[in-house]
Amino acid sequence: MSEPNRNSAPVAAVVFLVLIVALSIAVYLKWQRANVDLASVVDQSVMRVIPQAIPVPEATLTKMDGQPFTRKNFLGKWTFLYFGYTLCPDVCPTELTALAEIATLLRKEGAQSSWQMVFVSVDPERDTPEQLAKFVTYFDPKIIGVTGTQTELSLMAKPLGVGWEKASLPTANDAVSNSYLINHTTSILLVSPEATVVGVYPTPHDPVAMVKVFNTVINR
Repeated sequence: MSEPNRNSAPVAAVVFLVLIVALSIAVYLKWQRANVDLASVVDQSVMRVIPQAIPVPEATLTKMDGQPFTRKNFLGKWTFLYFGYTLCPDVCPTELTALAEIATLLRKEGAQSSWQMVFVSVDPERDTPEQLAKFVTYFDPKIIGVTGTQTELSLMAKPLGVGWEKASLPTANDAVSNSYLINHTTSILLVSPEATVVGVYPTPHDPVAMVKVFNTVINR
């Protein structure tokens, strides 16, 4: 009497796995179609829609208040994500100004979805938590400053297509001041509440146009 029950267990397990796989495929195809549809209505000169959204990798960074910052911090809200460094002489201040303007516009509009601004420093050697906090809050008090070890930064950034390198090494005269520039990606990434990068805002950044595209994305 017990033999049929023993035989039915593997069958039930197989059926369950098949259902899970089928459901996963259905969700994936629906999501892929949604991204393709989105690409047809978004101004691609303002934001390039990524056909297959890229999951934010697992990495452990540190916020300017000393708290850990991981993939979980992206969940549940839209994120405008930018990588740079506080001693950047021109590009980063320009991009942080754009982020601040976007934040102001979204507040005025009363954006229907939760959102956040995250600035990730790729220069942990010089960007202390205090330096980060001073820099980002100058532009907007709600911008979150984050950094980490080069290893952890690379774990998060490289799969997202973000890169950087020192443009010049210190010379004998400026070794004490530790002065150097960093060439880095200047795009702003749009991360979904599921912690996936769904779009890339290339430079130059027009805050008004970016907010218009953002509203199109969140209302799809």
